Amino acid sequence: MNRARSRSLGRWLAVILLAAGGVAGWRWYAGRNGPEPLDYRTAPVTRGDITQLITANGQLSPVQSVTVGSQVSGIITKILADFNSQVTNGQVLAQIDPSAIRQSLTQAEAELASARASLELAALNHRRAQELVASQLIAQSEYDQSLVSLHQAEAAVRMREAAVEKVRVDLERTTIYSPIDGIVISRAVDMGQTVAASFNTPTLFLIANDLRKMRIEAAVSEADVGGVTEGQRATFTVDAYLGRQFAGQVSQVRFAPVTNQNVVNYIAIVDVNNDDLKLRPGMTANASIITGERRDVLCLPSAALRFRPPENALVIGGTSAPPAGASLASERRGPGAGGGRPMGPQAAAGAAEKPATRTIYLVETNTSGVGLRPVSVRLGISDSQSIEAIEGVKEGDQVAIGLNQTAARPGTAAASSPFGGPFGRPPR
Repeated sequence: MNRARSRSLGRWLAVILLAAGGVAGWRWYAGRNGPEPLDYRTAPVTRGDITQLITANGQLSPVQSVTVGSQVSGIITKILADFNSQVTNGQVLAQIDPSAIRQSLTQAEAELASARASLELAALNHRRAQELVASQLIAQSEYDQSLVSLHQAEAAVRMREAAVEKVRVDLERTTIYSPIDGIVISRAVDMGQTVAASFNTPTLFLIANDLRKMRIEAAVSEADVGGVTEGQRATFTVDAYLGRQFAGQVSQVRFAPVTNQNVVNYIAIVDVNNDDLKLRPGMTANASIITGERRDVLCLPSAALRFRPPENALVIGGTSAPPAGASLASERRGPGAGGGRPMGPQAAAGAAEKPATRTIYLVETNTSGVGLRPVSVRLGISDSQSIEAIEGVKEGDQVAIGLNQTAARPGTAAASSPFGGPFGRPPR
C-alpha cells in the first residue's frame, strides 16, 4: 500500500516538474524571440527657402480688344484687312455695297424738297391771312388756321432734314474703319458675303490693341482666394512652350463669383508682358500665384505631420504613445488642420499673427533603445514638400516620417499561434 502511494506521489511530482520546466522553457523562448525594435524612417530638419503657391488655370487674352461690326446691311464688296494685319485708327477695313442706301438718300432728299415747297406755300398763305385779318376781311379762325399750317410745314421740313441726315450717316457706315491701333486677330467675313444688321450687330473683325501687354483671367477656387491679393507675383506655363516659365503679376481679384457645376471660383487678373510676342490669345495658362515666401528658414518635412506612432512605440518622456484619435482631434482645432497636409493660403496668411501648433516626433536613442520624443512646433507657410518651423526644433533634428516595411506592426502578434514554431510566433 505504501509502495503504491509512493509511486502515485512520484508520478504527480514528475508531472509538476515537467510543467515547471515547460513554463521556464516557454518564457526563455518568448524572451529570445521578443518584440523586434521598430525601424523608423526619418528625415532631417534642414534650412532653406520655402515658396507657397496656389494653382489656377485661365486663358490668355489681350488687355484691350475691340469687336468691329456693321450697323447697316449689305454685301461686302471690299476686304482691306486680313488676319494679323497691323491697322491704325481710322484705317479702312472693309466696304459694304452702298447702292441701296444711295437710292434711299435720293428719295429722302426729294421728300425734303417737297416739304420745303409746302413750307413756302404755307408761309405765303399765312402772310396773306395777316393782311386780310388786319382789314377785317376774314375771320380770326381762318387766320389761326393759316398760322397752324405754317408751323406744321416747318415741322415737316425738320423731319425730312433729319431723315436725310440719317440716310447720310448710314451711307458713311458702309465704309468700315478701325477704331483703334492694333492687330487684326480675327476676320469673320469674306468678300461677297451678305451681312444683315436687322436684329443684332454682325461681327466683322476682332482687333487687339497691343499684344505685348496681355492678361490671364485665372479661376481661383473659393478655398484659396483668401490668400490672393493684388501685387502678388505669379508664374505660369503654356503647352506651346514646354519647359519655359513666364512671369506675371496679380492686378485684380474680382468679387463676382463664377459657379460651374456647383464649384465656386473667383477670377484673378494676372498682367503679363509679352514683348517677344510668343504668347497668343486663347492659350491656356497654368498659373502658380506666389502667396508667401520665406528665405533661410527651418524646413520640416510635411510627412512628419502625418506620422502617428504605433501602440508599441517607446515614447521618451511619456508612458505610451498618445491615442491617434486624440492627436488628430487636437490638431484639427488649430489652423492648418487636415491630417498633416500643408496649410492652405488662408491659414498661411494668418500664420505670422497666429502660427499653428502641431506635435511631431523626434527619433532618439537611449539606454532603452530607439524611441520617439514628442515635441510641439509652431508652423508657418508650406509648399508641397516642406513646412516652415518657427520654433520647437533645430537644424539637424531627425524627425519620424514613417515605419519601414520590416518593422514590427502593432496588432500582428494577436493573430499568431501561441505554440510558435511554423504556426506563428509567441504572443508579445
